[in-house]
Amino acid sequence: MRTYEEMMELIMNKAKNDERIRAVTMEGSRANPNAVCDQYSDFDICYYVTDIREFTGDKSWIKYFGEILIMQCPEDWYHHRYDYNSREKFVYLIQFQDGNRIDLTLIDVSHIEEERKNAEPRIVLLNKDNYDALIPVENDEAFYINKPAEKEYFDTCNEFRWLSVYVTKGLCRHELYYAKYAYDVLMMKMFLKMLHWKIAVDYDFKIPAGNSSKYLKRYLSAEDMQRFAGIFPNGDYADIWTKLFLIYNFFAENAEYVAAKLGFSFDRFETDSVKDFLTSRKNTFYQPF
Repeated sequence: MRTYEEMMELIMNKAKNDERIRAVTMEGSRANPNAVCDQYSDFDICYYVTDIREFTGDKSWIKYFGEILIMQCPEDWYHHRYDYNSREKFVYLIQFQDGNRIDLTLIDVSHIEEERKNAEPRIVLLNKDNYDALIPVENDEAFYINKPAEKEYFDTCNEFRWLSVYVTKGLCRHELYYAKYAYDVLMMKMFLKMLHWKIAVDYDFKIPAGNSSKYLKRYLSAEDMQRFAGIFPNGDYADIWTKLFLIYNFFAENAEYVAAKLGFSFDRFETDSVKDFLTSRKNTFYQPF
């Protein structure tokens, strides 16, 4: 696997030797001092180019960076095709055979003024024309967990409880994926919102949760982290029922904590009423063979 130094030399040499590339920045975890950075971290690189069409129409130049295992161009997807005559942003997501990965964003210099609004961590590696729109960003405030208003808090609680009923419907009908989707995707989204608020409220909402909540272990106690790991069900109906009540109780405790800290009202009546309803459905469920 090529080293960090080897990859950076490759990236920078391309930019320095190609007059069409006028500036280079690095974003992502390698530009964020508070992020986890190791051999699995991507190289999030942006090239600012004089005419982006010269870098999008012919993709063979990407081979310069190494032997490609697999690549994606998310701007050119089947339901939103890219206009290769345009000067709009383009991204190459490149996984190399040796384990390195470059997420290479191309931005036409005609759009460079828009970069003034970029608040995410960024290192300016090269600026041939001294574009003042390319401002280094040294903090990760853009990723801080947002403090909820009481209406958002209330709606999140209500939605979580509402979706819990969907899970029971899927279980009682023996519709495995319906129940799993309602739990793993829909309910979990609400659960994670509340969990984020629970950890952030003690830090004055000045912490990030990380992409896909990857920083939770920084802020949760060992006990709560173990409890969190225990709420994910397998494909067994009985296990889903068990985990449904575990996540329901965990959510309620977090929601009550957040409400107390932020001066919001916690709806104990709805919490208990829905839980009683879940219990009644569980009592009528029969295990399929």
